[in-house]
Amino acid sequence: MDKPKKLKKEWEIVNKSLYEKSLQPSFNDKCAITFVLSEQYIPYFTVTLISILDYISKDKEYEIVVLTSEIDLHDCNILLDLVRPYPNVRLKFFDPKPYVKEYIKNSRFKYLYLNYFKLAIPWLFKDYNLVLNLGADILARKDVYELLETKFTDQEYIGGVVDLGYLGRLKMDIPLEELDLKHPDGYVNADVLLFAVENIRRDFSADYVMGLWQEYKFRCAEQDAFNVLFDGKIKHLDSRWNVYPIRMASVEHIMENSKEKIQEWKSNLKNPFIVHYAAFPKPWDYPLVGEGKSWWECARRSPYYEEIIRKMCLLSMRGELNGRKRLNMRQIAEKVFPEDSDRRLMLRKWFPKYSKQREFIKKIYYLFFTNPNSEWNKKFGKMIKK
Repeated sequence: MDKPKKLKKEWEIVNKSLYEKSLQPSFNDKCAITFVLSEQYIPYFTVTLISILDYISKDKEYEIVVLTSEIDLHDCNILLDLVRPYPNVRLKFFDPKPYVKEYIKNSRFKYLYLNYFKLAIPWLFKDYNLVLNLGADILARKDVYELLETKFTDQEYIGGVVDLGYLGRLKMDIPLEELDLKHPDGYVNADVLLFAVENIRRDFSADYVMGLWQEYKFRCAEQDAFNVLFDGKIKHLDSRWNVYPIRMASVEHIMENSKEKIQEWKSNLKNPFIVHYAAFPKPWDYPLVGEGKSWWECARRSPYYEEIIRKMCLLSMRGELNGRKRLNMRQIAEKVFPEDSDRRLMLRKWFPKYSKQREFIKKIYYLFFTNPNSEWNKKFGKMIKK
């Protein structure tokens, strides 16, 4: 006998009365700025939204679409109140789950459902010309509408900023063969990403794009998928549109790039168009991260400011009460393979190419103390046989 489904209580059901039934352009330019959002990211999204509103132009029109299935009526109204003073801004909510649920159900690899929302953008926005997808962990320092004025050729599908963190990791823990890209130096980050949606729909079907997720297991989810799909067909934007600040884990990866790329990044730190708190720590966890002061200046104007503080305090208390500390795996590697030990000498014989201490420790660290997907690395990005 089938087990009866557990019914949700009335207060557990998300009220979607303010959600759009379908997506239609609000303005003549047929452009949209979209965010893929879960309920827990609402407070931090408001900070991003406030930063965007600080730089909008009176002679431009801004349609902002939140792709979500979790934001309730109460929070929808709070977010709508933020944009109400701006007559040239429209904020919408849309639930893509009905569109992607079959793809999620049939996929071999269960990514977060939010990843599917982003991958489905060209078909969700079928009546639009251009869509700008932004992450909720960015801070605008310039009018983002300038990105919506980008011109694409017929053979370009997406526009983004080269990901210096990824390029650095190609020299550290990601095999070049993993994605088997013809243009690995053109790999872009997906949290500031322009979609030439008409070009994509012309040359790709949703079934084909979603089907890629049934053949591959991607380390960086939809970001890897976009770079594999559009390899060599990407418009590269001014790198100031996606700048990773200092005091983040990504800095270690950036420093593995060429001197020219490192210098460009350092120059961008002085005048970023968009600050992107990629990876960790986030400014709401560690206020002293680079550009953290600017983020908190916006946060103080958020209706969720107290909630942001509460979450930060809870995180700090949990860490203190549980006595947990982030393991420094590099220090552990040094202890397991100390300098001049028999173990170190033996491993140097195994890895003669990386005999220099710095490179050697890196390779040992990433070999033994990371947890990449074993199936993916074993196949190095080749198609996995079913």
